[in-house]
Amino acid sequence: MKRLLTIIGNSLLVLGAVYCSLGAVISAFSFDVDSWTLIIILLVAAMATSALTYFQRAKGLLFLIPPTLIFFIWKLTEIAEEARWVVFTITTEYNKWLFLPVLFSGSGVYEYDQTVFFAAAGIILSFVLSAAICLRRSTYLTIVITAPILFLTFVLVSHPSDAMYLFGMLAVYLTMLISNSIFPDDFRKRDLAIFPALSLALILMGATYYVASPESYDREDYVASLDNRIRQTASRMGVTRVKSGVGWPVGGGGTDGEWRFNTNTVGISEAGTRTITDQSILEITADSAGVFYLRGYSMQSFDGNSWKVNSESLPHLRNESARILPMFIGHMYSITFPEDAPKIVTMTIDKTGDVSRDLTYTPYYSYPSEWQRVQNTFDFYYVEGSLLRLLNELPPDSFDYFSMDYYNELVRRRNAYTQIDDDTAYGLRQIAVEAGIDETADREIVAEQVAEYISSVGRYTLSPFVIPEHEDFALYFLRVSRQGYCIHYATAATLMLRALDIPARFTSGFVATVSLSQVGNTVVLTDRNAHAWVEVYYDDVGWLPLEVTPPASGTGSADGRPYFDIGTNNPRTDLSDGPDLESDWWEEYDFDASTPSGPYSGTDADRQAHGQLRISKEAAGIILCIAFASCILSLILRRIIAGNLRKKRFAMADTNASVIHAWRYISRLLRKERPPDEIEGLALKARFSQHRISGEERSMVVAYAGKLPGEVYAQHSPFRRIWIKLVRGL
Repeated sequence: MKRLLTIIGNSLLVLGAVYCSLGAVISAFSFDVDSWTLIIILLVAAMATSALTYFQRAKGLLFLIPPTLIFFIWKLTEIAEEARWVVFTITTEYNKWLFLPVLFSGSGVYEYDQTVFFAAAGIILSFVLSAAICLRRSTYLTIVITAPILFLTFVLVSHPSDAMYLFGMLAVYLTMLISNSIFPDDFRKRDLAIFPALSLALILMGATYYVASPESYDREDYVASLDNRIRQTASRMGVTRVKSGVGWPVGGGGTDGEWRFNTNTVGISEAGTRTITDQSILEITADSAGVFYLRGYSMQSFDGNSWKVNSESLPHLRNESARILPMFIGHMYSITFPEDAPKIVTMTIDKTGDVSRDLTYTPYYSYPSEWQRVQNTFDFYYVEGSLLRLLNELPPDSFDYFSMDYYNELVRRRNAYTQIDDDTAYGLRQIAVEAGIDETADREIVAEQVAEYISSVGRYTLSPFVIPEHEDFALYFLRVSRQGYCIHYATAATLMLRALDIPARFTSGFVATVSLSQVGNTVVLTDRNAHAWVEVYYDDVGWLPLEVTPPASGTGSADGRPYFDIGTNNPRTDLSDGPDLESDWWEEYDFDASTPSGPYSGTDADRQAHGQLRISKEAAGIILCIAFASCILSLILRRIIAGNLRKKRFAMADTNASVIHAWRYISRLLRKERPPDEIEGLALKARFSQHRISGEERSMVVAYAGKLPGEVYAQHSPFRRIWIKLVRGL
């Protein structure tokens, strides 16, 4: 029974050390791993190495080398390819902060699964840690082996490792320290002390987690703030890691305080780190609080690398009708249902750093007669929810005088907004099927499904790595890299909609947040507010916006609704006392994490394929209580078992062995104090003399050992008594 408990205890320590150290790396760099498969493989490896080291010591590990080599040879191709991807991802993340080279650039794992690599790494780590934990029982060696792996995640990576893995690793360290301190001189007894030590370690770490849960950590805020300051400093010094023009949002660029959207070509394939300078671009004044999307322009054609052909430059007959009708829907709804009429908002938009002469920024659902006003003042409808909802509630004959037949046919006949490469379309349709998108449903439902899928498929980051040459942008983004900012998400969503035969176009502009305290005052929009989204065409309605970038960017809807809820859908803005856009309000949020931090984290775990763990304080409290009860119960049982075992040893037929066991017990109780000379002399006789200890002599030593605990307990405080009785088991 003791052997089985020892093997199980050692296996738990090895498994915990391996899984927590690898899990920290997996969660920090967002690697996609089948958690259950990995746990099973690591559990088998931990049990095998622990059992063989217990029975055969170091020779036991040699027995495992042949099957391990067979596994490595069998999976060599997969291990090598996934290792290249892991190194590429880690060096790419480091490259954002340090001038280190990106290794294995262009490596691709289209299934985006690194389970085999981490399983192989875990097996090797199990060998090494078994030697440190099972053979040497060395906390120092365990820390030396695992700390470098954990330190990989302590650089300024965008997404920190899951705190539960770090808590678990600390629990392993504490367990070894406690078990070694309880029995510093008895190697075998340390094994039996693993379970009470583990329970105590879990209590300590659980209490720490309960008092200071990961939700209260400020690390991500500091990283986001430092990230932006580094980029601003680098921009001022002329140092950048991206190619000319790509670092500016949506293909825009500028020098010497100027800003200009590139309305001819929006480079996508080479989009790397988005440099933020917080340069003033626009100044707006609104008479209502809300989140407002200011449309700039839309692009029509995608050649695999760039968006081309500005839709505004095409002299389509009745092209303006497709933009006018949505405003009239709001107007007719106001007439038909005046009690629920959308509010009309007035906004003035002035260019400050923007030098684009051919570009007018317009809010959605504004009056067409005001699009070209010199003073750039617009009146528009403040529509909450989808505009199609308003349309569906209107009488069928509301627009009999407003025909869109010609433009509907024009969009279809020209195939301008469903143009897509055949291979890309085939791959995107496959992804849509895997995602459960029903392309036979109504266009509005399909658009919602596409938006929900695209926004949840990856993590938002201002510093993605560049898509390798000759790779399909959308397929690589959705299958492999799964990280980027608005242009990545908007491009992938536009192409997926086109693959499903829905007219869509890439649109860019600015997103403005106005709090109640800023109503009527000037709000400055910087390059940080530049954004890209999608416009979907609906027959007899026109072009309607679709948000597809995840809420971590600060532009998506908080509740997952893909249509703009102007004034209500910004997940970061409390309009009652909203943030001052002129200040560093963005420092409160994580722009580079897989999910938003703070109170808007929402579906954090759902967006991570490796299944990160987030526990509420209530659950942590329950776990803490269970761990505490388990610790107390295990200590009580251990004391009972130890007491019964002492009685058996004190009554052994071998009187010399009985006296030796009694002497060890007496020595542990007295520690530095010396027992009576007569008792010490009998112990030395039993240990070194050739003479047998008589029954009377044994009874004298055992009697002294029996009355000694009472004398020792009387000399100490109640807390010390509990420590001696329960923790030390005396």
